[in-house]
Amino acid sequence: MPFGRNLQSRWIPLISTRHMSIHYDDRINPCLTHVVIPRLMSFRLLFYFLVVAVIQTFGATPDQTRQLLAEAKEPVRIVCIGDSITGVYYHSGGRRAYPEMLEIALHKLHPKANITVRNAGISGDTSKGGIVRLERDVLAHKPHLVTIMFGMNDLVRVPAADFVSNMRRMIRSCRDANAEVVLCTQNSIVNSPQRPMAKLAEYSQAIRELAKNESIGLADCHAAFEAIRTQDPAAWSLLLSDAIHPNMDGHKLFAETLAKTITGKDVSLRGEPPPSNPLVHTFKLLGEGKPITVLAMPPYDEQIEPALKKLHPAAQIIVKRWPTLGKTLAELETSAKAVRSMKPNLVLIAVPGHLTEKNPQAFHQHYAWIMNWSLSFGQQAWDVIVALPEKAEKSHAELTQRLVRAQDLSFIEASSAHSLENWLWAQKVTNPQDILFRSSQDQTEQRYVEQLPPGFEPEKPHDVLIALHGHGSDRWQFIKEMRAECRGLRDVAAKHGLIFVSPDYRAKTSWMGPAAEADVLQIVAEVKKRYRVNRFFIAGGSMGGTSALIFASLHPETIAGVCALNPTANLMEYVGFKDAIDTSYGNAVERHKRSPEFHADRLTMPVALTTGGKDTVVPPASTLRLAKKLPRALSLHRETMAHSTNYDDTVAAMEFVLETAADAKASVKQP
Repeated sequence: MPFGRNLQSRWIPLISTRHMSIHYDDRINPCLTHVVIPRLMSFRLLFYFLVVAVIQTFGATPDQTRQLLAEAKEPVRIVCIGDSITGVYYHSGGRRAYPEMLEIALHKLHPKANITVRNAGISGDTSKGGIVRLERDVLAHKPHLVTIMFGMNDLVRVPAADFVSNMRRMIRSCRDANAEVVLCTQNSIVNSPQRPMAKLAEYSQAIRELAKNESIGLADCHAAFEAIRTQDPAAWSLLLSDAIHPNMDGHKLFAETLAKTITGKDVSLRGEPPPSNPLVHTFKLLGEGKPITVLAMPPYDEQIEPALKKLHPAAQIIVKRWPTLGKTLAELETSAKAVRSMKPNLVLIAVPGHLTEKNPQAFHQHYAWIMNWSLSFGQQAWDVIVALPEKAEKSHAELTQRLVRAQDLSFIEASSAHSLENWLWAQKVTNPQDILFRSSQDQTEQRYVEQLPPGFEPEKPHDVLIALHGHGSDRWQFIKEMRAECRGLRDVAAKHGLIFVSPDYRAKTSWMGPAAEADVLQIVAEVKKRYRVNRFFIAGGSMGGTSALIFASLHPETIAGVCALNPTANLMEYVGFKDAIDTSYGNAVERHKRSPEFHADRLTMPVALTTGGKDTVVPPASTLRLAKKLPRALSLHRETMAHSTNYDDTVAAMEFVLETAADAKASVKQP
């Protein structure tokens, strides 16, 4: 397109840094730097960005990927290759970068599409390294689309001509593998002798020309960042974690720009919150009964141990104090450099509210680097939480909150012990806890998942629902899967405020043998120690439904109600999964003992049963016979159903159990 090329070559010189009076420090983000742009120059810059937008409309688009996303009929695979700006490192919080945000953006635009975006960014890499690892890290995953973002390291190590040649080789390799390509310019930066802004602009322009010459898509991230810097230098500064790396706000801009190039549609990620489990490492260690080390600024150095022990009374917690008294922000930044060598499990940053700077630019620098040094270099290896200052001016508090969010970290609103406890409980409620315990049966390590209900109040008594997975699954089935039975039980548990517990109960094929039975009894005892418990209910599907009936018939004093979905009630006549059942309890005595049909007199609690007339996996005959023997039973038999229960029947079955148990409890209380 000669029209686009001519305009570009004519107007790009107008943004040379010699037209501006800009004063930068190599490490300080220019939050309030002095920028003098003559009125004519402002017009030229505005016109330049308009021209860039026009040029992009003449570029090629990834039509195949765009069509796959729109049709949403088959999985769409995207791989993003680049350097540390692409990879997951401390700059953006250590858990996500723009590829992960791109996946979120594309899901927002195409909610029905099955999209996977893989991050292939490596710190320090160049276009030369990208060629070497392209097959292994990118093409081996058979992507429909590859995004390529190099340049920040190339401009100090790889001559421009070699850079273009390397990029072209990657483009052709992707095309040979039938993958579409989108090139990305990188973010604009703080000017420095090592990386002059003008040189980065040259490499960005080379990428634009290459995309045009190769007729491939271009996500002009450099132009997007520069447009913000031209309009508001302070806002541009808040997109950066350091002199060259964007923080999460910058990565959101990357992802929005890429999503627009890929789909042709605008999307906003501004309201996207940090990852949902800010204590993933801490909770994992607590769930496994392992000691944790906490590095905390006052007052949390005194509050964190008792607060965590409210959640896990037996927790072993080592607290190391991070002093702040008499320290300046610069001194706290310096002390933060020691955090990585300490390798704590949890860092609690609580910069006092009176520590500020006259220049917001300096505050941004110090505060960002306190967080940066507190994070592991690459993928987050420990948890980092920030407490907002309790006594600070509104503008100062707002800036602090924005910086924390931009680092993709979670924060605690205030610094009282009560607010810390509430915040910790809220995290535990939001995130299922994977708990490891040593079985008293044989001293092996076993696991279960615990999910607290919304609005959980630890001082109030709660009922508990034990959900048992089916044959071949594990403890996460009822916690994560979207099948009707799983969603139904989860929804009822949340509606009624039940603590939701899902054990492995001995491998994927246990069928409630003696060891599984002992494990569930041990879990019941553990849950009673942690919480105030009213009653225990038990439910499951297929093998889990059978196991729920078995456990209730063996321990009727423990279970207040049973919801068994597509179970068998007679293991003497059932011939399915013979090897698995024989492994769990392979003799006639145990089979008889664990056949609920023969022990119906013990199932005096409310029991709901679902069966399918076309079920060949677990035929319904024995369960239908059992239903007729039970005093308080609901039998939902669907003649046209196979080995599954729909959502409405799952909910109806579990609601029947809870309502009938509640009526029975109320009648007992009446004089």
